[in-house]
Amino acid sequence: MKSILHLSLCASVSLFSAAANSTDSITVSGLVTDRDGQPVSKCDVFFNKEAWISEDSVHVTCDAQGHYEAQITPGHYNSLYICDEEKYAKTALEFWGWNLNLNRSQVIDAAFDTMEVYSLSAWASNGGSNSIFASFRPMRLTTPTHYNKEVGGKNIAVFDLAPTIDFSSIEGVLDGKAMELVHFNWAYEKVTCSKNVPAEVDTSNGCFMPMIVAQFKKPKIDSGQHVLKIRMTDAEVGEIGEGITHFTSNESGLGF
Repeated sequence: MKSILHLSLCASVSLFSAAANSTDSITVSGLVTDRDGQPVSKCDVFFNKEAWISEDSVHVTCDAQGHYEAQITPGHYNSLYICDEEKYAKTALEFWGWNLNLNRSQVIDAAFDTMEVYSLSAWASNGGSNSIFASFRPMRLTTPTHYNKEVGGKNIAVFDLAPTIDFSSIEGVLDGKAMELVHFNWAYEKVTCSKNVPAEVDTSNGCFMPMIVAQFKKPKIDSGQHVLKIRMTDAEVGEIGEGITHFTSNESGLGF
């Protein structure tokens, strides 16, 4: 989730326009919708080559029908995010794309609501199961809770923004086709302790945020680049969040 510093940086840096020379650029376009599949009337789209917003980021906006189009330099991009900057962290969060190989013109549709699929990554099981694993940090727009929890024999401090998740909450889609969810586990990612941790919460063993490792049955896939999308739905309130990542497999459907 972006910090206040991140938003300040967003306002201050000089972003490249989408008017790159057509001979050395590609076009990425798409439709941005809300949780109900209706086009949003306003949004911001950021392509971040090296990190979050920086001097080489490309920023475009959606039209009133939720469509966007950007001309960008082809290559590997650390992240893509789509949100309404005016509503961010007030009434909505964002859609994230991670580790994207944007080497050709393509369509990336997106949906954002009040949850986000943060830091999504994917890998294949190379033995023991025919599986694709996805790890990500699910976060919801809510007041965080801080508490201590024993994990792995240690008493850790937890900074919790996680939604309510059950088996039906996690959808995995590979190249546009739904995958079967086999299992998921909660894990804890160590993060920097914030200044807002209550005094009664012991941070001597570090601060952590909940994350998910989800196992999907791996379909037969060809060699080459693939798109994995995760869509989460809060089991109690129905809020959603989406994220994508790219990976490249070999002829055996492995190697990532």
